[in-house]
Amino acid sequence: MGRPLKIAKAQAVVTITNTTGGTELITTSANFTNLGIIAGMPFIPASNLGGLIAGTTYWILEVVNSGNNSTFYASEYQLSANPTYTKFNVSTAAGSVAASVGVVDAYFNNPNGGAGYPATNANTYSVVGGNTAIYGKQVLCRVAIAQNGTGTITVDTASPNITGIGTDLANTLADGMSVQTTDGVFLGIVDDIANANATFATFAANSAANATKASFEFAQNEAGYIVRQKGKQKYLVKGTSSGLVGACYTANLANAVLYPGTMNIVGTYANAATVNVQSLSDHTAELFTATSGITADPNNTANINNTSPAFSTFNTAYAANTYGGQPYPIVTISGV
Repeated sequence: MGRPLKIAKAQAVVTITNTTGGTELITTSANFTNLGIIAGMPFIPASNLGGLIAGTTYWILEVVNSGNNSTFYASEYQLSANPTYTKFNVSTAAGSVAASVGVVDAYFNNPNGGAGYPATNANTYSVVGGNTAIYGKQVLCRVAIAQNGTGTITVDTASPNITGIGTDLANTLADGMSVQTTDGVFLGIVDDIANANATFATFAANSAANATKASFEFAQNEAGYIVRQKGKQKYLVKGTSSGLVGACYTANLANAVLYPGTMNIVGTYANAATVNVQSLSDHTAELFTATSGITADPNNTANINNTSPAFSTFNTAYAANTYGGQPYPIVTISGV
């Protein structure tokens, strides 16, 4: 798969709540001791506050209070380049501004911009994964992290009903969740869990397959981000709503019909057409085609390797052989 996808990391993302002119003190809602934040670490505010400029790298000059609602002074320069330990001048302001502390690998010549980032990033390509709360652009994806159900269910292709034994469907399933047997047979999308009780629920349509007293898995369809690449098409992801972390395979599926254990990443061509991405690694991408299959579906026998090669970017998409001598299309990957 070539070099794996680069993953943005940070010591922490904290919230700046106040800046005080005159004393130059910066107040947060964080606990620096718990987060391991110390003097000398760089930080990047996500928006302007009290003279701090969004997207600009500053350094923690001195931690004044490292406990709850930690406070600190900032430096405009790396501490080695600030031998007089001059405090950065802030004005008095209050707000709620995210600041990413100790950021590494947050860009691959594809940043949002700002001091500390490459000056010539507008026409470069490559993308990075990682927590989308970290300042910079990271790959956006949709995930359906599989969770094991308790008890067994029975479904029939002639009915949308789900009957359970030893289940608690009312507190397990939710509208829009996908359900499959633990051996990977997709059954359907949950329709109206509001009418469910512990042992009964319904799909949006008749069950896609028959199953009798089957163990089952379910998944919430949600926005997520990539924690680590585990294989060519397998990624460790985290759901931003559920907080769950689990492995998912890329699939050539729309958001609404992701199976448990699948995810999608969307690329956009120069002509604005969209395509699901099968694999991202380094700056290369492989794009699903009509015959390259749904990788996480054991019943699908299509050729999962029959993909279209491409280069990936957070910037402008280009058709093949139209930019920089690149023989493959450059597709824009959705990033925040």
